[in-house]
Amino acid sequence: MIRKHWLWVLLFTFSLQGCATMKLQDKYSEELPVLTIEQYFQGVTYAKGEFVDLFGKVRNRFEVIMRGRVEGNVLILDEDFIYEDGSTSNRLWKIKILADGHYEGEAGDVIGIATGRSKGNTFNWTYEMDLPIKGRSWRVKFDDWLFLQKNGQILNIADVSKWGFTLGTLTFYFSKDRSLISDESLKKFRLDDPIASGNTGNEHHEKH
Repeated sequence: MIRKHWLWVLLFTFSLQGCATMKLQDKYSEELPVLTIEQYFQGVTYAKGEFVDLFGKVRNRFEVIMRGRVEGNVLILDEDFIYEDGSTSNRLWKIKILADGHYEGEAGDVIGIATGRSKGNTFNWTYEMDLPIKGRSWRVKFDDWLFLQKNGQILNIADVSKWGFTLGTLTFYFSKDRSLISDESLKKFRLDDPIASGNTGNEHHEKH
C-alpha cells in the first residue's frame, strides 16, 4: 500500500514549495480532521519513510517506532529508527505545548529550538539538525509538514535544505496500525506481542 502512494507524494511535494511563505492559518485552518499532536502521538505510533535526494535517488529507507506521553505541558516522544542496512538510532523529543497551537521542542541532535504551529489538519515544524547520510553527518534545515488524513494516518513531507539549497525530501507515513512496519522491526524493539505493546493493530484515531 505504501509504494502505491510514492508517485502521488512526489507530485504533492511540489505543492509544498509555497507553504513556507503561506500563512498556515489561511490555508489549513478549516481542514479536517483536526490534528493535535499531543493527542495523536500518545501511546505507540508507527512510521515508515524514505529520504530521496534532489535527483530522485533514494538515499535511505527506515521504519520508526514512537512512544509518546504527556507530562504537564510537555509532549515526550521517544523515537527508535531502524534503517534498511539494519542500523538503529534513537531520538528523544521534548515538545512544549504553548498557547494558540504553538509548540517548541528540543532533541539531542537538534540545533537550538524547534518551532511548530498547528492549524486544522496540519502541523508545520521547522528546525536544524545533524542528519546522518551514508556515513556522514550533515547539518541541515527541515521544513516539516504533517497532514492528518481521514483514515487516521499522517502524511509527513519535509523539505531538507542546506545553505538555502534543497538537498532532498523526507517522506513519512505515521499510523496507529502496527502492520505499517515489518515484523522484524517489531521484534527488534520487542513489540511483536500486541498485548505487551498496548496496540492490537486495529486502533484508529478518529477524533483529534
